[in-house]
Amino acid sequence: MATQNRSTFEVLEDSRINCLSVMTSMLIREYLDMAKDAYLNRGGITGQREKLQTTSAIRIRKRMVDDIQQGAVLPPLVVGVVLTPIVFKKFRSATKKIQREILDNTEADRLSIIDGMQRTTALFEAFNEKSPPPDRKVRVEFWIAEDTGSLIYRMLVLNTGQVPWNLRRQIEVVFRSLVLELKSSIKTLEVLETTQARRRSKGGQFQADDLIELFLVFGARKEKIDIRERLADEFTRLDFMEAAAKDDFTRDYCQALTELVFLDMAFDKFRGAKGDQGRFVSGKDLFSSQPACVGFMTALALDIFGRPGVVRGESEQRKKLRANIVKLTNLRKKLDVLDDEALGNFLCLQTLSESLSRIKTSQSVGNSEREFFLNAFQVLLEEGADLVSMEPCWRAY
Repeated sequence: MATQNRSTFEVLEDSRINCLSVMTSMLIREYLDMAKDAYLNRGGITGQREKLQTTSAIRIRKRMVDDIQQGAVLPPLVVGVVLTPIVFKKFRSATKKIQREILDNTEADRLSIIDGMQRTTALFEAFNEKSPPPDRKVRVEFWIAEDTGSLIYRMLVLNTGQVPWNLRRQIEVVFRSLVLELKSSIKTLEVLETTQARRRSKGGQFQADDLIELFLVFGARKEKIDIRERLADEFTRLDFMEAAAKDDFTRDYCQALTELVFLDMAFDKFRGAKGDQGRFVSGKDLFSSQPACVGFMTALALDIFGRPGVVRGESEQRKKLRANIVKLTNLRKKLDVLDDEALGNFLCLQTLSESLSRIKTSQSVGNSEREFFLNAFQVLLEEGADLVSMEPCWRAY
């Protein structure tokens, strides 16, 4: 990401979300090279936001391509940059020369286009067969932060009122940066990328796509997020914006996910009997179920933040979070001293399988199971180490 040809470089501080806004201009060919880096590292700009395929959108984009080829100037494109806390602190106090150098040396994994995907698509299409004129420039605004949560909040606000992405798509845009934070914060977490085509083989392993959903349900405080219903999605977006506005939201998610990982690894010690068949045979199988993970994270979010629409003070949220960490830590200490047979008796996986088989509902099986596991883990959080077994959890639905 070269900055040598940028004529302007103005830095403003957003004290609301602890971000820095850098407004500059760069050669179109430089911008496309930067976008191409993101493409090579993550499956492309089109993977971040699909082209809008409505008749009006196609006509508008074609007009935009024609305008660009005739020399039109586009509104600023917005690129998110997540720096490590140390580098962010250095950037904040550095001279503009050093700030340019820091941006030049930022890895592509830390960049994400958070506003202007259709304009970027139009730029690629406009210069697909020929290079842009050597002196043509485009305005770019860099939003620089030290955690992904700030960028998510900025992105949701930027996209309010526009032809919407669904909420999941918006989180996917900055998810690369979030994965870097998760790997740094949770040493025992192993993130399985979609491109690896690997199946989970032990506790502590989670698919990257599944972590996106856990991030959504934790912020929205709902076990079911129906992105097909526009109204429901708008309410979810508002709930999520409220959560993302908190300075410590990403850290809260990391702590909640840490508890899930630790509990998953504790359950994984139960290997089950050889030859047993079924969905839940060993301890690893429990959180191999995404509905179970969703239920656990939603139960934690509801206990910490309250139900959607409820506003709790920061101090009460911190108190609730600490109390849950203590409860889960004490539960794990209890599980650590159990042998394989005793741990199997505690998990009651046969009771779990029987309870799930008796669920009768008109809604989808996935949604029913999410609700089942939400109820189950609410019991677990309530009882903590006092649980003799998880049978009360599996019978709570």
